[in-house]
Amino acid sequence: MAGELLDYISSLAVTGVVFISAVLVIPSMNYVSLLQVDQQQLRNVAEQVFKTMLLEPGYPVDWGSTDPFDQNSVNRIGFADENSTLYVLDSDKVQRLVANNPIGSIEYDRVRELLGLEGYGFSLSIVPPFDVAVENEEFEVAPSRVDLELDVTVLNVKGGPIPNAVVETTIIYSTKKGDNARLYVIVEKSLTDRLGVCEVEKHTDAPSEEQFSDVIVVFRVSVANVSSLFAVYQRVPSNDIAEINYVGDNIVLTVPEVTPRGARWVDNIIDFDWESFISMYNGTRSNDDKLTYGEGYKVWSHTFRGLKHGAPSLLIMGFWAVDAGEGRRCILIAGPNPNLFGSRVLQYGDPDGAKGARCVMKLQRDVVISGMTYLAEIIVWKELS
Repeated sequence: MAGELLDYISSLAVTGVVFISAVLVIPSMNYVSLLQVDQQQLRNVAEQVFKTMLLEPGYPVDWGSTDPFDQNSVNRIGFADENSTLYVLDSDKVQRLVANNPIGSIEYDRVRELLGLEGYGFSLSIVPPFDVAVENEEFEVAPSRVDLELDVTVLNVKGGPIPNAVVETTIIYSTKKGDNARLYVIVEKSLTDRLGVCEVEKHTDAPSEEQFSDVIVVFRVSVANVSSLFAVYQRVPSNDIAEINYVGDNIVLTVPEVTPRGARWVDNIIDFDWESFISMYNGTRSNDDKLTYGEGYKVWSHTFRGLKHGAPSLLIMGFWAVDAGEGRRCILIAGPNPNLFGSRVLQYGDPDGAKGARCVMKLQRDVVISGMTYLAEIIVWKELS
């Protein structure tokens, strides 16, 4: 009798252990299964969104080139260049993602609506596959001489140095003789050392009877035959002089919201695409080329036939303008923003939305814009209801 009772109690204990284990384990298994389902569903959504953005031109197919721009006229979203191969993006469409674009941008909620992302959030960036830092040891512009000593550091996306990267340095000088301005260009190449660093040193005397006005230095970096990043080192910040944009075949300049420096005139425009260095425009210093805060001169626009087809990576512009503390001279600036920093889209969408999400999906893909390689990254998450 005692043995039977002991067996009964033992069986009850085993049954209890099994029951308790089931109570604890089965919900855990269900949670894991549901999480896996959510992750797979989120991956499907992210892949479809990324495919739409990078492979489809949208509708109208030239929606990024319309001027003036109306985001409500975009019926389907997509950033692909309609006339190019896979993963080549249209620069006009991409620039509509740049925040505070003075010639018009498309809002995050409008893009999300066109993508059918109800209940989901996303953020997008399009940046170079490596990073470049330029440190100034010496950057002096005197009337008779320019002294440049710059350290260029090339790093991978994880912050590690890249040795043997090819750094192509283009130095553009502006000089003046009386009220006449001229431009000179010097191009040099060098390799980074094992720490990913190379030195750029140049000491130049002004041509006879001319005085230096300004200098701008542009860097392009090539790693394993991938030419992607350029960085601009300029003495006067571009947003002190003019906001530079181009859309379709039009270059559009607007007066920045800073303390006025007086009227400025467009002296030169140079199309810089690394394969060629083309002078596009020589100004007249008349009212036709004036940009200032006065009524009728806050925007300067000019059409250049074929600009859209050429898709310049960078525009270098010379302005006859007031340099604080130096008087009026030819000032060189680059644009449009953020191209001069080597990026196309630093951040678009909701950068903080993913922090509280249960599931997050990140996808990356190499893309080409204006002949340069970039890394496109999208982060998608399901919003909390």
